[in-house]
Amino acid sequence: MERGRITVLGIGNPLCRDDGIGIRVVGEIRESGKYSEIDIIDGGAAPDLFSLLDTNISKLIIVDALRGGGRPGEIYRLKLGGENIADETPSSLHGMGILDSLKLMKQLGRCLPAVIIIGIEPSDVSHGLRLSPAIEALVPDLIKAVEEELC
Repeated sequence: MERGRITVLGIGNPLCRDDGIGIRVVGEIRESGKYSEIDIIDGGAAPDLFSLLDTNISKLIIVDALRGGGRPGEIYRLKLGGENIADETPSSLHGMGILDSLKLMKQLGRCLPAVIIIGIEPSDVSHGLRLSPAIEALVPDLIKAVEEELC
């Protein structure tokens, strides 16, 4: 049986400073040219997992800004799987978040990949095109965190 592919999905709004971190990280990973065997996707601010993801995925790595209550720049690693995705039906098909998309995939009997979320506590999500200096300095650390999941 063929092993599923690994997909790295960057999420965020690059018009809101640190909220664009996921897009920035996947862009740098793609530009490095080191990972032709994985799918690297810029999911934008509201990714539609059904249209973006292949059905033959074994692992989905999501990179995004994440408010976890820590200090700005704190890096989080969360692991989700079919067993810890709630069974309740999502409340809306419009503006669904990642968790709602995963719930719907589960409800429809679609095989869920292992899901790893690499998040970083943002410092500034005001309007602007550049990451805050604190988050900019941590881009290499986020790339390294993603690369560690590719092994």
